[in-house]
Amino acid sequence: VVISAGFAEAGADGAVAQRRLVRAAHAAGMRIIGPNCLGVANTGTEVRLNATLAPRLPVPGRVGLFSQSGAFGVALLAEVDRRGLGLSSFVSAGNRADVSGNDLLQYWQDDPDTDVILLYLETFGNPRKFARLARRIGREKPIVALAPPARLPGLGPSAGPNGGAANPRGGVAGPNAAGPDGGAAGLVAAGPDEVAVSALFAHSGVIRVDTVAELLDVGVLLANQPLPAGDRVGVVGNSSALTGLAATAAAAAGLTVAEGYPRDVGPHAGSADFATALAAAVADDGVDALVAVFAPPLPGQLPDAEADFTSALPAALAGGKPTVATFLAGRAPSGVPAYPSVEEAVRALGRVTAYAGWLRRPAGTVPELSDVDRDAAQAALRPETFDPTGLLAAYGIDVVESVLAASEQEAAAAARRLGYPVAMKAAAAGLRHRLDLGAVRLDLPDEARVRRAYTEMATEFGADVLIQPMVPPGVACVVELVEDPAFGPVVGFGVGGVATELLGDRAWRAVPLTGRDAAELVDEPRAAPLLRGHRGAAPVDREALAELLLRVGQLADEQPRARTLTLNPVLARPDGLSVLHASVGLGSAAARPDTGPRRL
Repeated sequence: VVISAGFAEAGADGAVAQRRLVRAAHAAGMRIIGPNCLGVANTGTEVRLNATLAPRLPVPGRVGLFSQSGAFGVALLAEVDRRGLGLSSFVSAGNRADVSGNDLLQYWQDDPDTDVILLYLETFGNPRKFARLARRIGREKPIVALAPPARLPGLGPSAGPNGGAANPRGGVAGPNAAGPDGGAAGLVAAGPDEVAVSALFAHSGVIRVDTVAELLDVGVLLANQPLPAGDRVGVVGNSSALTGLAATAAAAAGLTVAEGYPRDVGPHAGSADFATALAAAVADDGVDALVAVFAPPLPGQLPDAEADFTSALPAALAGGKPTVATFLAGRAPSGVPAYPSVEEAVRALGRVTAYAGWLRRPAGTVPELSDVDRDAAQAALRPETFDPTGLLAAYGIDVVESVLAASEQEAAAAARRLGYPVAMKAAAAGLRHRLDLGAVRLDLPDEARVRRAYTEMATEFGADVLIQPMVPPGVACVVELVEDPAFGPVVGFGVGGVATELLGDRAWRAVPLTGRDAAELVDEPRAAPLLRGHRGAAPVDREALAELLLRVGQLADEQPRARTLTLNPVLARPDGLSVLHASVGLGSAAARPDTGPRRL
C-alpha cells in the first residue's frame, strides 16, 4: 500500500512517476490498482482483506462492485452496508494506471464467488473491449452499470491524417470533406442520444441505470431473486391506490400487467388473506413476476397477529418467481427486495425483466462475408494515398460514381461521359439530398437540359454541382458509423429525410455486428414500415440492407482508423440498393489494442 500523491492527476511529471511505478511493479511481478483510489476489499473466507479506508468489510455476498472514483466508493460502500447487500469483492481503480474496469470484468467472469457485477464508471478506457466483454460476460452473469451520459465528440477538420480535401472525382468524400451537416467529414448529423445509448447497453446485455440508488435497487433484486420468465406482472396489495400506482408504473417500465390484476385484497385483509392472494398469484401460469404492496392498517383495524404482513411473503418466495415488495411500514424479511416506493420496485423489476428477455434471444453469429480484401483496405488507408472509394470497395461497398463540375461546360462534359439520363445535385453536403428545395434535378435527358439545369442551380446554390448517372428510384436510407465513448464504433441505420433526422429516428448497434444485429437494425426505426411496403408500395430488399450493414460493421471492426462513415442516401429497392454518396473520417488507431486480458 502506497500512501502518496502527485501521480497522473498532478500533471506531466506525475504521469511520468505513475508510469515508472507501474514498470517497477511489473518488474517485481505485481499489478497496480490505482493510484488515487480507495483500494480493494474481499469478503472471501480464505482472504478476508479490507485494503480500503472503509471502517469495516461489507457483508459477505455474491456481488462484485467496481467504483472508478475513490471518494464515491466510500458513499457506495456505506449505502451497500445500509441495504445489507452482500459483496464478494470491491475494487476502486482510481487512475487505472494498470488494472482497469475491463480487467475486473474478466476477473469476475471467472470468479466462482461472484454472481452479479455492479459498475460505477466515469469514463471508458477501451470502449471496444468493454462492448465485447459485456456481450460475452452478460450471458453468464448480469452486469449493472451506472455510466456517464452520452457524449459523442465529433472529429474536427484536423481528424484526417492527410489534411487533404474531398475526392473531387467520386462519390466518396475524404477525411476533411464536408459532412452531412456542412461541417467536417468526421461530424455526423447526430450520434446516439441518451435513449439510443441506453438501448446500446441493453443490446449488449448491460443493465444501464441512472442513479446510485437504482444501481443498488437492481443489484439487490439480482442477488436475491431468480430472473423472470417473461414480462407479465401480478400486482397484489391491500390498497387500491398503491396497486393502481404499481400498474401504471409497470406500463412505464415496459412490463405487462397480467390478466386479472392488480388484485386489491382490501384494507381489512390480514396476513392470512395476503398469503392466500400471493400464493394464488405465484401459482398463476399467466404471471411471471410479482409485485406486493403493503400499506399499514389503521390503528385497531386488525388484530396484532393479522397485521404482520411480512409473514405472508414466504409463500410467494417458495413459488420460485421473482418478487419485489413495497412496505410503507415495517421491514421485509431477508431475501425479499423491498423498496421505499412502488415506482422504485417496479422500475428495478423492469430493468431485470428486459435483461432476462435479452438472455432469451439467440446471440447470433458474425457471418463471414465474401469479397472482402483486407490488403486493399490497408493500402487505401495509407496517409499519403488515402482512397476512401478504395476502402469501401475493399469491403464490397460500391458507391455510384459522381463527378464534380464547376461550370456549365464541365457539367455537360461529365454528363456525356457518364451517359444520359443523369442527375444534378448541389455539391454542398447539406443540399445534395434536398429535392424539396430544388437542389436536386433528376432524369436530365440531354445536354440542353443539363446546361439549363446548371444555370438555374448555380444561381440558387453556387457554382459547384455533382453529376451522377440515374439509378432506379427507391426508399432513401442512411447508414452511419460513429465512435461512441462507451462502445467504440457503433453502426446506425435509419430511413432518410428531414423529418426522421429531426426526430433522431436511428437504430444503433455496437460492432462487430451479428446477422441478428443487422436484421434488427433494419426493422427497428419508427419509419421502418416504409421498407416493408407502405400504402401499396413494393417492399424493398431488406436482406440487401442487412448485408450492407454487416459490411460497414466489419470495416469498422477491422479498420479502427476509420472513425466515422456516412452513406447517405442509400436507395433501397425490391431488387437491391444503390449507395449514392459516402463520406469517411479518419483518426488514429486505438491507443490500447482490443486484445484479451493484459498479463505480466
